[in-house]
Amino acid sequence: MLYKKSKVKDIISNQDEILSLVHDTVDRMACIVGRTLGPGGRPVLIERQDMPPLATKDGVTVAKSIGLANASANLIVDAAKEICINTAREAGDGTTTAIVLANALIKTGHQFVSTHKTYNPQKIVRELKYAYEKIIVPYIKSVARAVENEEELLQVARISANGDDEIAKVVVEAVLAAGDDGKVLIVEGQGGALSVETIDGYVVTTGLKDLGQIGPAFINDRSGQQVKMDNGLVVLYDGSLNDLKVPSYIQDAVADENGYTDATPIIVFAHSFSDVVLDKFAKTTKGGMSIIPVKTPRSGLPNSASMFLQDMAAYTGGTVYDPSNVEDISRDQLGKFDSARVTMYETFLMGSPDVAAIEQRVAELKSLLEQAFHEMDKGHLRAAIAKLTGGVSTIHVGGTSDLEIREKKARVEDAEEAVRSAIAEGVVPGGAMLHRYIARLLSQHPDYKLSYDILITALEAPITLLLSNCGEDVKRVLSAVDTQNTNTGMDPSAPGFIVFDAESHDTVNALDAGIIEPAKVVRVSIANALSVASLLSTLGGLVVTPYDAQLEMQMELTNQTFKNMMTAAEE
Repeated sequence: MLYKKSKVKDIISNQDEILSLVHDTVDRMACIVGRTLGPGGRPVLIERQDMPPLATKDGVTVAKSIGLANASANLIVDAAKEICINTAREAGDGTTTAIVLANALIKTGHQFVSTHKTYNPQKIVRELKYAYEKIIVPYIKSVARAVENEEELLQVARISANGDDEIAKVVVEAVLAAGDDGKVLIVEGQGGALSVETIDGYVVTTGLKDLGQIGPAFINDRSGQQVKMDNGLVVLYDGSLNDLKVPSYIQDAVADENGYTDATPIIVFAHSFSDVVLDKFAKTTKGGMSIIPVKTPRSGLPNSASMFLQDMAAYTGGTVYDPSNVEDISRDQLGKFDSARVTMYETFLMGSPDVAAIEQRVAELKSLLEQAFHEMDKGHLRAAIAKLTGGVSTIHVGGTSDLEIREKKARVEDAEEAVRSAIAEGVVPGGAMLHRYIARLLSQHPDYKLSYDILITALEAPITLLLSNCGEDVKRVLSAVDTQNTNTGMDPSAPGFIVFDAESHDTVNALDAGIIEPAKVVRVSIANALSVASLLSTLGGLVVTPYDAQLEMQMELTNQTFKNMMTAAEE
């Protein structure tokens, strides 16, 4: 049963109707996402098709789940979701603040335009962009301070993880073990505990299983179902190894002047192996000379197999051969490893790589990373860099139910990115206080423009909502904080800067109480809120496909028919 998507489009071009729709839609979205903000925020229960419901305080997860019955409103929701997704991707935290800011910007922007009829909306966008780039970003950098110790990283992680000390400790341990260029993998684990696993050496994501039925023939450690080797050599072949002459070239390369070969184990990396070559390697291995074939892993990157071989050449100190020069293979040009294990699914190598070669290859990969456009490509390149620098940590997230595991995993992911952001750009006082002082700076700045009032008003929204969520009197708290900060000259970078602690419901020294957040989170949340608010506030029209109940029913029937077919096939 097939269905065709309707080609009928609804067009909305009435400016008042568009503004009203944008205003109402983003406000609805910000209300539900904003309920999660701060220690006083509450979890949101989300329905999921064919899965258990999810309860979460993660703003980006709540935002991603939102869908509205009105097609035009849903189009606006999809645009607004980009705020949360981009903020989470760039900084790991601040997603709720970003949507709350965007909503406030749209509200105050509409009010400004209605009272300043001659003020060009595009001029407003340009002036607010100038304010962000020339005033806000330099100010955030000036008040940010570098992270000085592990305790400050724990404070950042704890706040991002909604006060969970266990998550904070595990995340900081994993990030520090991985290093600056390292990678932290977050996977769903067994049991109810969180754990960190740090892998030394170079990890290849292919093993004996990728060789097919002949793979187990190479195993020399039956109890561990793996191949274990020490002090061996590495052959790197850029191509499919199909010619039986190549195994002979390898054996000749490691033979002495009398033609005798020693028992030095060899790992051969190639794109693929023909059956006859695999059979030759298996017989040679059984005869006492271990030659273990391993397929090069592939990723979404173009030419990923060849790129892996270049990485391995840097790590092992070997030369990459191909059909044009494999006849010239020699022992002194082969890579080396101190120890290696080849399991059914992975290959682990430990060696003593040349630091200069590693640094050169990492520099090449970082150059490619700067040029990469897609996030998937960037992820593969970061993983390659992490493997070369020896920094790969895995956080195993356990729980008593799928619901708990997924909710906890989202908080771990946020905390990890927040810690990375703190290391990258430093920290500032938390509790949404910095937004207020940015607003104060804008109101007193020599370059003040009338349009800045939009941003000045909107920047009060995060702290207002945070205090409201924990039941506080907003005016009373802000007045108390400002009075006490008179002694610091209202400077957020001052050691004695005062903020409001939403957990203890008292004013405290930001640094002493550990109420800090990454400067990058503040910067990115404001940038993304401005970006989407500027787009939605200046829309001239909407073109959208309306929902069709009959087509929706057809699609549901098609999906159900497919599920029934799959169930029948499995039975």
